[in-house]
Amino acid sequence: CQRILKKSLESVLTSKESEELISAFDQIGNIIIVRIPDSLLSKKKIIGETLLNEVKIVKSVFYQSSAVEGDFRTRNLEILAGVDNTETEYKEFGCKFIVDVENAFFSPRLSTERERIAKLTQDGEVITNMFAGVGMFSIMAAKKKKKCSVYSLDLNPVASELCERNIKLNKLAGNVISINGDASKIIKEQLIDKSDRTLMLLPERSDEFLESAIDTTKDG
Repeated sequence: CQRILKKSLESVLTSKESEELISAFDQIGNIIIVRIPDSLLSKKKIIGETLLNEVKIVKSVFYQSSAVEGDFRTRNLEILAGVDNTETEYKEFGCKFIVDVENAFFSPRLSTERERIAKLTQDGEVITNMFAGVGMFSIMAAKKKKKCSVYSLDLNPVASELCERNIKLNKLAGNVISINGDASKIIKEQLIDKSDRTLMLLPERSDEFLESAIDTTKDG
């Protein structure tokens, strides 16, 4: 895919510029998201149109104009070419997911970690996924593990609604329970001493929730 993109951009960018750009883009389903250096912003429209024309599966190309930020962990996207629709279907390790790349946190770069956690999960385990997003870790863990129960928590209502849709979209051996709200409050009210395995996909603020993670994890 990188070779195709490099070739498609050679008429627009220098070799050095295209290398820099390719390292900063993600393809998610039929959407490309590209983080464009300031030095290339004047060429953003032609970059978007070139990518749309050359990558056949792609229907939309977006420029990521802000970092992932805020309590809902969302980012601002600007349409460069194609259809202005931030929702797409994404497939990973035999699972299907509806994702909204602007309004709910999602990263394709965590696929290896999602597979690792899914393989670690044992039959019969209870898992608390504290910042679950659209439910990818939760659903992958429950895909093949019998009697596994995953509490999939997220503050963002869009993420929780997508998680509900994704639970229905996949044939799961285990059970995923999507709960919208603040993870620390949900744990305090419902999930004390419940989980065999606790996931915290919030590296920049995880220390604030460490006590809650300990509270939901079974003694021993």
